[in-house]
Amino acid sequence: MGARVAIKGYNKYSEFVVTFKKEHDGTYTKITKKMTRDRSDSTVKYHKKDNPVIEEGPFQIVNQNEDFDEKMQFEDWDGEKAFLYFKKIIAEE
Repeated sequence: MGARVAIKGYNKYSEFVVTFKKEHDGTYTKITKKMTRDRSDSTVKYHKKDNPVIEEGPFQIVNQNEDFDEKMQFEDWDGEKAFLYFKKIIAEE
Protein backbone atom coordinates (compact mmCIF):
# COMPACT_ATOMS: atom_id res chain seq x y z
CA MET A 1 0.00 0.00 0.00
CA GLY A 2 1.20 3.47 -0.83
CA ALA A 3 1.16 6.52 1.39
CA ARG A 4 -1.70 8.95 1.05
CA VAL A 5 -0.89 12.50 0.12
CA ALA A 6 -3.18 15.27 1.31
CA ILE A 7 -4.66 17.58 -1.29
CA LYS A 8 -3.39 21.12 -0.75
CA GLY A 9 -6.05 23.25 0.94
CA TYR A 10 -8.32 20.29 1.70
CA ASN A 11 -7.44 20.29 5.39
CA LYS A 12 -8.37 23.96 5.79
CA TYR A 13 -11.83 25.39 6.19
CA SER A 14 -13.37 28.70 7.18
CA GLU A 15 -15.02 29.49 10.49
CA PHE A 16 -16.66 32.68 11.68
CA VAL A 17 -15.93 33.94 15.18
CA VAL A 18 -18.53 36.34 16.61
CA THR A 19 -17.90 38.33 19.78
CA PHE A 20 -19.54 41.30 21.47
CA LYS A 21 -17.36 44.08 22.86
CA LYS A 22 -18.71 46.30 25.64
CA GLU A 23 -18.24 49.99 24.89
CA HIS A 24 -17.70 52.84 27.38
CA ASP A 25 -21.31 54.02 27.01
CA GLY A 26 -22.69 50.61 28.04
CA THR A 27 -23.64 49.49 24.52
CA TYR A 28 -22.09 46.54 22.69
CA THR A 29 -20.43 46.18 19.28
CA LYS A 30 -20.76 42.89 17.38
CA ILE A 31 -17.40 41.84 15.89
CA THR A 32 -17.25 39.13 13.21
CA LYS A 33 -13.95 37.62 11.98
CA LYS A 34 -13.47 34.97 9.31
CA MET A 35 -10.82 32.50 10.50
CA THR A 36 -9.15 29.51 8.83
CA ARG A 37 -8.85 26.23 10.75
CA ASP A 38 -6.43 23.47 9.78
CA ARG A 39 -8.13 20.09 10.30
CA SER A 40 -4.84 18.24 10.72
CA ASP A 41 -3.63 20.12 13.83
CA SER A 42 -6.67 22.29 14.79
CA THR A 43 -4.71 25.56 14.53
CA VAL A 44 -6.72 28.68 13.81
CA LYS A 45 -5.35 31.66 11.86
CA TYR A 46 -6.68 35.07 10.92
CA HIS A 47 -5.51 36.29 7.52
CA LYS A 48 -5.67 40.09 7.27
CA LYS A 49 -5.41 40.36 3.46
CA ASP A 50 -8.85 40.82 1.84
CA ASN A 51 -10.51 39.71 5.08
CA PRO A 52 -11.91 42.70 6.97
CA VAL A 53 -13.21 42.50 10.52
CA ILE A 54 -16.91 43.38 10.42
CA GLU A 55 -18.23 45.59 13.23
CA GLU A 56 -21.95 46.17 13.72
CA GLY A 57 -23.91 48.01 16.32
CA PRO A 58 -24.65 49.48 18.69
CA PHE A 59 -26.51 46.73 20.56
CA GLN A 60 -27.98 46.63 24.05
CA ILE A 61 -28.50 43.60 26.27
CA VAL A 62 -32.15 42.61 26.63
CA ASN A 63 -34.10 39.96 28.52
CA GLN A 64 -34.83 36.68 26.75
CA ASN A 65 -38.56 37.48 27.01
CA GLU A 66 -38.05 40.67 25.00
CA ASP A 67 -37.61 41.01 21.25
CA PHE A 68 -33.94 40.37 20.36
CA ASP A 69 -31.81 40.41 17.19
CA GLU A 70 -28.80 38.35 18.29
CA LYS A 71 -28.36 35.45 20.72
CA MET A 72 -24.95 34.38 22.00
CA GLN A 73 -24.35 31.07 23.78
CA PHE A 74 -21.54 30.59 26.29
CA GLU A 75 -20.56 28.30 29.15
CA ASP A 76 -21.14 29.72 32.63
CA TRP A 77 -19.00 29.17 35.75
CA ASP A 78 -20.71 25.85 36.46
CA GLY A 79 -20.12 24.54 32.93
CA GLU A 80 -23.78 25.00 31.99
CA LYS A 81 -24.99 26.58 28.73
CA ALA A 82 -26.06 30.20 29.16
CA PHE A 83 -27.24 32.85 26.72
CA LEU A 84 -27.01 36.60 26.20
CA TYR A 85 -29.63 38.40 24.11
CA PHE A 86 -28.90 41.59 22.17
CA LYS A 87 -31.17 44.11 20.46
CA LYS A 88 -29.74 46.44 17.81
CA ILE A 89 -30.29 50.09 18.67
CA ILE A 90 -31.84 52.09 15.84
CA ALA A 91 -30.62 55.67 15.74
CA GLU A 92 -33.43 58.22 15.63
CA GLU A 93 -33.00 61.10 13.23
